[in-house]
Amino acid sequence: MKKLVILASGALLVAAFATGCGEADKRQKAGVEVTSFPVREVILSADRNFRVVFDGDTSYLDQYASIHWPEAFGGSDIEPLRDSLIRYCFSDTTFAGPEEAVRHFVDDTSVFDVPDGEIQVTPIDSLPAGGEGVRSYFNNVSATVMEVDEVKVTYQVTQSTYLGGAHPSTIVHPFTYDLADGRVLDVDNMFTQQGRDSIMPIIINALARQLDVPVSGLDRAGIFSSQLTYPGLPYINNNILYFHYNPYDIAPYSSGMIDVAVYPYEVESLLRPEVKELFDMGY
Repeated sequence: MKKLVILASGALLVAAFATGCGEADKRQKAGVEVTSFPVREVILSADRNFRVVFDGDTSYLDQYASIHWPEAFGGSDIEPLRDSLIRYCFSDTTFAGPEEAVRHFVDDTSVFDVPDGEIQVTPIDSLPAGGEGVRSYFNNVSATVMEVDEVKVTYQVTQSTYLGGAHPSTIVHPFTYDLADGRVLDVDNMFTQQGRDSIMPIIINALARQLDVPVSGLDRAGIFSSQLTYPGLPYINNNILYFHYNPYDIAPYSSGMIDVAVYPYEVESLLRPEVKELFDMGY
């Protein structure tokens, strides 16, 4: 059995590493201004394996968690970000800290919804080698940083479970955190009231453009147009506003995740002023 490990991560060095917190330290040399923005995180991870005996059959379960845990993004307040990560990863915010949340996740075998006494779940040091007749299941969660700059950070939380059946169940929750205002962005706080009422036609047209079909051809392209009635999960990446839909939200499982790309100029008039500042509008 692997123990909880805490590793310093260098994956977020999109800006130069700096000691201490506070305002970004600006230095100018030879006419070139270099901005140093402190970014610090650790990776909290744990893995636990189990033997599962039910109705005379034996199977194996691997439970794994890996969370890129933020320690500093400049001098910004990141407590709401931390709370959101715990909630999105573990559906609970009552843990004493992220380490406890990770330990609880890998120890909790309630994914097997069977009455007590009818199933035996025993921790083991490692999984057996795969082969014919060996049934292996998994239940994993991860949170990674997609993009970070001086004004925002975008995370992706992925939950993936396989307990038998035709395929695993995978749910992705991307989100962007506004470092200046200390909040997770969503449709309600990104758009004006008019914007919230007007965003769906823009998303639908963007999806049709992405699939290279007319709007009238979305159903033939595999989209459940009757279910395309609400914005997906919004997030910002590479100066593009995406709306994320998980499998079955607006298309069959075989279509996978769908992320509809909307360009900033398409929604500029619908965004709240403070949200516009998170994009490079090109002027």
